[in-house]
Amino acid sequence: MAAEKRGFTGKLDYDFPTHGVCEVQMRNDLWYRVTERDFRSFDGPRRITLPDYTKHKNVEVPMTTYEYNGPVYMWGTNTEVFHPKGTRKLLESDERIKEREELNRQRA
Repeated sequence: MAAEKRGFTGKLDYDFPTHGVCEVQMRNDLWYRVTERDFRSFDGPRRITLPDYTKHKNVEVPMTTYEYNGPVYMWGTNTEVFHPKGTRKLLESDERIKEREELNRQRA
């Protein structure tokens, strides 16, 4: 089913540079690379790695990692979560969870 038919028609707000490497820290204290969409909805420690500068045809560019303490949004929406609890999970609405479970049943 197309995203438009599921109600995902609006443009999502990204309050961070999306060209960096987005990582989240899971409960096992390891860092995992995630998409920008998952990064903005993760309720836990987040960090972004960005190049210090860019130079044409130079892949040996120094990188710096920054801790990110910006807003947390419900997955797939621009609804901000004002008091995240640090669950180290993606924050999803009940409707989104049911939809994902139905899609997984259809794929199985």
